[in-house]
Amino acid sequence: MKKKFAEFGDTDGNKETVFDITPDLAVALADALRNQVGVEPPHHARTFDDLTATIAQTSHLIQHLEVFRELAMVQADDTSPHADRKAIAIAAAMPPSRLYRVLEKHGRPRDRKAQTTDPAEKQGH
Repeated sequence: MKKKFAEFGDTDGNKETVFDITPDLAVALADALRNQVGVEPPHHARTFDDLTATIAQTSHLIQHLEVFRELAMVQADDTSPHADRKAIAIAAAMPPSRLYRVLEKHGRPRDRKAQTTDPAEKQGH
């Protein structure tokens, strides 16, 4: 199976290149980035080894992106004590209960009122 590569660039001429992408994952990744509706099964991989290589590379990408998404969610929540958690959950395509679990996992408080209250106010000073 002939592998593909991807090149990402910006208007300043900076480029990132990734080599050895299985062809079916390359097509699926491009489709996802283009917001294509409908997912097609692999067309290039035909043998068991080629299909399992595609599965393994896809699984690694998914795991990496899930961690990246969590870290981005935590950063978004950390931008302000009044960050819109509902908007974060919508952007992450997850229910609020799961968002709260992710935030707690990364040390963010569930109740931000406790975080924004001055300790002296709590003691009545």
